[in-house]
Amino acid sequence: MRRYDILGSSLALTFIGVLLAGAPSCGGDGTSSRGDGANSTGSGGDSAGAAGSDLFGNGGTFSTDASFGNGESGVGSLKITPADPVIDVTIVDGVVTQITGPDGGGTAITFTASANGAGISPMWSIDRGELGTIDVATGQFATTGKFSGVAKVIATLGTTIASTTLTIRLHVTQNGKSNLDGGLVEAGVGGVGGVGGEGLGGPVSEPTRMRLQAGGTPPANAQELSWLYPYDKTVWPRGIFAPLLQWQTNHTATAVYIHLKEANYEFEGFYAGNALVHIPIDQFAWSNALTGNGGDPLHVEIKIADATNVYGPIAEDWLVATGVLKGTVYYNSYNTRLATTIPQGKSPAAVLAIRPGSSDPTLALQGTSTHCVVCHTVSDDGSTLFAQTAIEPNVDQYPDGASYDLTKNGAVIQKYTGNAADGTTNNRKFLFSGLAKDGTFALQSSGGGNTTQEGYGGDSRIFRRDTGNAVTATGFDGQIKQAVTPVFSRDGKTVAFNYWQGALAPGGGNGHTLDLMDFTCGAPAAPMSGGPSCGTFAFSNLRRIYTNADNQNGFVGWPAWLPDSSGIVFHNTIRRSDWGILSTWHEARAQIWFIDVPQGGVAGQAIPMSALNGIDAAGNSTLPKICGHDDDYKMNYEPTVNPIPSGGYNWVVFTSRRAYGNIATGDPYATGDGTAPIPKKLWVAAIDLHPSPGKDPSHPAFYLPGQELNAGNMRGFWAVDPCHADGVSCETGDECCNGYCRPDASGKLVCGGKPNGCAQEYEKCAVTTDCCGATMGFECINGFCVQPPPGVK
Repeated sequence: MRRYDILGSSLALTFIGVLLAGAPSCGGDGTSSRGDGANSTGSGGDSAGAAGSDLFGNGGTFSTDASFGNGESGVGSLKITPADPVIDVTIVDGVVTQITGPDGGGTAITFTASANGAGISPMWSIDRGELGTIDVATGQFATTGKFSGVAKVIATLGTTIASTTLTIRLHVTQNGKSNLDGGLVEAGVGGVGGVGGEGLGGPVSEPTRMRLQAGGTPPANAQELSWLYPYDKTVWPRGIFAPLLQWQTNHTATAVYIHLKEANYEFEGFYAGNALVHIPIDQFAWSNALTGNGGDPLHVEIKIADATNVYGPIAEDWLVATGVLKGTVYYNSYNTRLATTIPQGKSPAAVLAIRPGSSDPTLALQGTSTHCVVCHTVSDDGSTLFAQTAIEPNVDQYPDGASYDLTKNGAVIQKYTGNAADGTTNNRKFLFSGLAKDGTFALQSSGGGNTTQEGYGGDSRIFRRDTGNAVTATGFDGQIKQAVTPVFSRDGKTVAFNYWQGALAPGGGNGHTLDLMDFTCGAPAAPMSGGPSCGTFAFSNLRRIYTNADNQNGFVGWPAWLPDSSGIVFHNTIRRSDWGILSTWHEARAQIWFIDVPQGGVAGQAIPMSALNGIDAAGNSTLPKICGHDDDYKMNYEPTVNPIPSGGYNWVVFTSRRAYGNIATGDPYATGDGTAPIPKKLWVAAIDLHPSPGKDPSHPAFYLPGQELNAGNMRGFWAVDPCHADGVSCETGDECCNGYCRPDASGKLVCGGKPNGCAQEYEKCAVTTDCCGATMGFECINGFCVQPPPGVK
C-alpha cells in the first residue's frame, strides 16, 4: 500500500491503494493487480495470482484468442466469454443506486473459457483488483461498484494466457460534502487539503441544483466568469491532492456546479457557499477520476449560481499521467511555522521536505536564533544534504557549513568551519555546488558576488565530503576559475555550468553562457570508508552549448539534467536584480528554458519552456490577468528535475512568484511576516519523456500541494528517497538499496528478493530489456524501469 497523507477515515482505508493509482496488491490470491490500469505489472508478485504465471516473464501469449503451445491433446485455441463486457454503476450521494451489466444484470458476471468449442477450467485473475473480485476457479466476477476503469480479465492454462477487457463505468452525483471525500485534511500547515481554501460546501436546494444542471449563460467576458487556477492542458500525476478550483467573477455566487467527465467516469458535484470564488474537487471524486483515466482528456466544467441566474460553464481539459510522483523535494522556507526554535521577532527559516501527495511538509534542517540554515544542496540519491550557516547579525556571511546524512534522520556527517587543512576557506564552500550522485564529493560553484551575494570566493574545485579538502582534478584545476552553479549529469559523465571565468578556450562568458565538460571518475585504489567514490578526477572537451546575447541582463544558471541525461532545463535571466545575477529577489525576472543534449552529438537549439512559463509562441503571457501580476510569466526560477520519470513524463519543480489563483495574489516580491499568503512558492510541471528538438517539451504547471501558504518557499531540490536495507517495508523498488520491492512470506512488501525474469516499474535496471513490458514501451532510464507516455504501447 502506498503511504500518502490523503486519507483519514477508516472507510477510506478500504481503497487507499487505488486512490493513489498504482498501489500494488501482492500476487497469489487470483486478484493481484496494479491499481492504475496502465498495465498488468505490479510492484511485486505475479499478476496471474494463483496461477503463478508472470505475464511478461514466462513466454506465454497474451490475447483474447490464444493458441495453446503446451502440447495438451485436443486443445486448439482459447476463447473467453463474454468478450469485453461493460458494467455501468450509478452512485448518488455516496450510495450505489444502480449497477447494470452487459446482459442487464447486476454486479456479477461469470466468465467462461473454451478451446475448440469445448469448455475448459483455467485459472482466473484480474489485473485491477479494486474494480472487483474474480473467483480463481469459477471465473465469477463481482464489482465493488466504487471505481471506474478498464481491467484485463486473465485466463491461464499451463503456459498459455488469454485475456479480455472489462470496463466499469461510473456515474456519480454528489450534493454537498460527502463521507467519501477521502478524509480531506482540514488542518495542518499546508492549508485545507494542502491547497488552501475553506473546503467543500454544503448541499444546495433542489431548485438550485436543477438550475445548475440544466443550463447557464455563457460569460460575456473574463470579469464575469473565468478560470484563475488550474490552467488548461495541465498534466496531473496520480496520487496528488485534488486541486483548488479558483475563478474570478463579478457575481455573488451562492452555489457552484463541478462536472468532471472522461471515457469511463462522470462526476457532478453541487455545493453551496457565500460569495464563492474557489472550491476543491471532492478528494474521492478526484482520485477516482485519475485512477480510472485511460489516457483520454479529463474534461472539467464549472458553473456558478446566484439567487436568480446561472453563469457558465467555463471548461478546461487536463491530461492524466499513468503513475505517481516519486522522491522528495527539499526546499528553503522563510517564515515557516515549523521552525519552532526561532524566537519571536526573528525570521523563522529552515530547510523543509515534502513528498508529492503529502498534505504538509516536514522539517529537514532547522536553524537557531543566531544561525540561519537555509542554503542547501541535495545529492540525487537522497543520501546527503549540504547546507551553509549564516551567523547573526552578519547574515551575509556563511563561515560555517556541514553535510548531513539523510539516511540517518539528518545526522551530521562533517562540519566545515574556519579554514580547511588544504589552505582553502570553508566560508560558503559547498554553497550552490554540484554534488556527485552519492554525495561523496562536490564541484564548487564560484563567482564571488556574481551569483548572489553569498557566492564562494575561491576557485571552483572538487571538494571531499569527508574532509572538506580539495582533490586534484586534471583538465579543470587552474583552467576553469569560476564554474557557476555546476551540476553533474545523471550518468555522471558530463558536467554543465555557467562558465564565468577561466583560461580554457573558448574562455569565460562572464555569466552569459552554458558550457559542458566530460568527466571521468577513476576507481579508487582501495575502498575508502566515507571517502569519495572516485579515485581520480579528470575533465576534458569543454564546449559551449548556449550564449545569452543580452550582455546587461542575460545571465544563465541552475542547470538541471533530465533523468536520461539527454537534455538540460535551466534558469535564463531576463532582468538581473541588485542582489545577484541568478537571484530571485529584488525585482529579478527569469524564465525556464530547455536545450537537448544528445549523447555524442551536437546540442540543439535552446528554447523557452513556454507552457511552463505561461507564454504563447510570440512570448506573450497566457496566465490569468491578476492585478499586480502582469509579469508572472517572467517570474520562474531555479529548476530541478525529478531523477525518476513517472507516468510517462519527466517532472520539474521550480520557484515562481506568480499568483496562486485568488489565494496568494499580493506583491510578488513580498517577504511577508507569516500571517498571510505570499506568492513565492514551488510549482511543478510535466516534461515530455523524449523531447523533440526545437519543440517546447513542457506542459502548464501546477501548485505543489502541502506548502505553507504564509511562508516564502524557494530552491526545491528533487531527490529520490534514501534507500532502505533488505527486510524494510517498501512501496516500490526505487526505495530499496538492492533495487527491488517484493512480498515476503507473509505477503508484506519489503526490500529484497530478485526479479522473476524481469524488473517492474521503479525497480532497478541496466538496459531496457531488463524491464517487464519492454515490448510495450517500458524503458530503463537512470537505472529505473519507467512506463511509456500515455497512449504508447
